[in-house]
Amino acid sequence: MPIIDQGYQHWSGELSGQAWRWLAITRRGVKTALQGRWIRLAILVAWLPALVLAFVLCMWGLVERQSDLVETFKPFLTGLLGRPVVAGPREYRVEIWTLCFHYFLTWELGFIMILVLMAGPNLVSQDLRCNALPLYFSRPLRRIDYFAGKLGVIATLIGLIVIGPILVAYSLGLLFSLDITIVRDTLPILFGSITYGVIVAISAGLLMLAMSSLTRNSRYVALLWLGVWLITGTVSVVLIQVDQAQRSRAVGARYHRWDNEQFLSAELDAAKHDWRPLVSYTANLRRMEESLIHTNAAWQKLIELTPVGQRGRLMFNLVDTQYPWYWSAGVLIGLAVLSACVLNLTVKSLDRIK
Repeated sequence: MPIIDQGYQHWSGELSGQAWRWLAITRRGVKTALQGRWIRLAILVAWLPALVLAFVLCMWGLVERQSDLVETFKPFLTGLLGRPVVAGPREYRVEIWTLCFHYFLTWELGFIMILVLMAGPNLVSQDLRCNALPLYFSRPLRRIDYFAGKLGVIATLIGLIVIGPILVAYSLGLLFSLDITIVRDTLPILFGSITYGVIVAISAGLLMLAMSSLTRNSRYVALLWLGVWLITGTVSVVLIQVDQAQRSRAVGARYHRWDNEQFLSAELDAAKHDWRPLVSYTANLRRMEESLIHTNAAWQKLIELTPVGQRGRLMFNLVDTQYPWYWSAGVLIGLAVLSACVLNLTVKSLDRIK
């Protein structure tokens, strides 16, 4: 029978640098998350808006080149965008690309909330439940490495459905345009969209990790996340509607119509100082998206092309994003700082390895 030495055995592997030790936690967390059938399905469904974005950008490149392949769609585009836009597509390239990325990011925000709901609750609460933190910190691992590794899991999943598809769709749009000036015109939109994805990943990731560190039960974490996502949005909408109803009674009920340009102009002026959208977490994220890719400027240019009396449909898109963007930035920064403090204090109280 062989005799196995149970004493110390030298390890001949290569130690990674201190700066990259969080990556092991991220890599293992992403691998574990992708083993879940529902998470894989959610990622696949979240790629559908990216396919639509890529298709629209490719079609618009053909429109700019006046290709015969889009002659069938020109009547539809003319009715949707107007004759001046279809007749001179290069002049409205920035506006069309901006609105395409705006709709993509709006759709993806819902998928992000669902994906974080599915993958985030167990990230810290499971370690608390299994008493795994002493095992983590018995290694040459700092709390910041642990936090960064867990945050990297959420950031990677969000990157898979936002940043990755943006880069692919943008590249395809460039290829179908065959015009070098498109890089100069649309590069700010690309940078703004990627920056928005990073902001969402950091904000949602820190908030979810803070919630996950408050309890050992992941179901409670999921309920907290639903509250932040759905309840804050609902409360914000109710407050806004009550305020609008009060203004409509003051000016007369016959003007309270969303296709009435006089009513919409009054609403746009009132929305510039309205704090009620700040109650909604997702509304603050949408406000940051508008400020980064300048969606309102694109809508405004299309409004100027529309005859007076037919602008209500376009003006309606400006109502929710009139208040200053730095209000939302302050709310998101405050939430991030609060989340980081909660996460640090919760884990610090359990870190007994010195």
